[in-house]
Amino acid sequence: MKKNTQSTDATQPTELLSKIFPNKKQEPIKTVDTEDKIELERREAYIEPNSRDLLREILDCCDKKELIPKFVQGQGFVYQASTKAFNDPQTKIISKDLLENLARLDILKRTFYESVSVCPNCESTTLTLHDRCPKCRSHNVQKTSLTEHITCGNIDQRDKYIDNRCPKCGEPLIEGQYRNMGRWYVCQECGERFENTESDIICRSCTKNFSIKEAKVIDIPKYSLNELRKKEIRQNVASLENIQELLVNLGFSVEIPGLVMGQKSGMQHHFSLIAKKIIDGEEKVIALDHAVSESEVSTSPLILYIYKTSEVKVDVPIFVAMPQLNETAKKIAQGHNILLIEGSADEKEVIAKIKAEIEKSLEAKPKENLSNKEPEEAKTQKKSFMDKFIGKKK
Repeated sequence: MKKNTQSTDATQPTELLSKIFPNKKQEPIKTVDTEDKIELERREAYIEPNSRDLLREILDCCDKKELIPKFVQGQGFVYQASTKAFNDPQTKIISKDLLENLARLDILKRTFYESVSVCPNCESTTLTLHDRCPKCRSHNVQKTSLTEHITCGNIDQRDKYIDNRCPKCGEPLIEGQYRNMGRWYVCQECGERFENTESDIICRSCTKNFSIKEAKVIDIPKYSLNELRKKEIRQNVASLENIQELLVNLGFSVEIPGLVMGQKSGMQHHFSLIAKKIIDGEEKVIALDHAVSESEVSTSPLILYIYKTSEVKVDVPIFVAMPQLNETAKKIAQGHNILLIEGSADEKEVIAKIKAEIEKSLEAKPKENLSNKEPEEAKTQKKSFMDKFIGKKK
């Protein structure tokens, strides 16, 4: 995925964590920062439309199979997936950059498929092989076979023996009086005869001429779901789909991912989902982030979410943690009017809870809603919280 040249959300938890734990040694902090950055990038990948569509397609049709490259003339090796047939030629081509990024984030597993020779200049696989005369280096080489007429000693190309007669003495070829000398090559430019040719390769993409020894050899990978993350992948993909369906049924327009410009920083913030609906002439906004972990979700995703919601107008803030938040994060979430959902959103009970809480929040009086017009006490509480974690001086 392309990153904004400005500072992005992915750097925020790192800064916040360094403020929270200022006394930690430099090396451990770097380790935590790297893990947090990868975790956040992985979360972004789950909500990025192309990544999400690909993962859902693999889960639906072929989660136990591999994305094996197929060679297409003029395009090289390409990858395809289909809900109907895994290698359906009518399906769209999957970006190699997308696959490499998902492999880097440990969502897909990248393994060796085969190695091929490519152009050393442009790495194209559209190559043609040419025989070359070792004497004059001409490509005008004819592949043939030689026949020796033992009776007169003539050695010539087999096709010169017209009507099966020797072109030198004119006598017919009689079994036992001639022998075939095997495959040979004849240069049509200089007349040289030789048993083995030299070879040239021409790249049809950039026209570079090079020898076999100069060719570049690259590995062609195949991809499959990382078995260790299959549950996580399924939860992320299924959760957003189910929540999106719920919100659409409630009359909201939904954006996945949700992109909102921060009112103070001017940065573009990424949410897993943004939903909007006009109620009594006023636009109501739901901002949702969700995080998945094997055991429990750490504080970093929640801290980032609180920071982002302090920058934008949000009427119903929702944070989904699968399977659950750790105790520290739960304490942080308390008192910030966040609808905290724990558990997989592909469960009916969780979806029902989200529906009930959204309806309850939207039916509440304006002063009870979390918006830019919140009570002064709530503003003071949020300001105090952010001062604590960002380290703002009074």
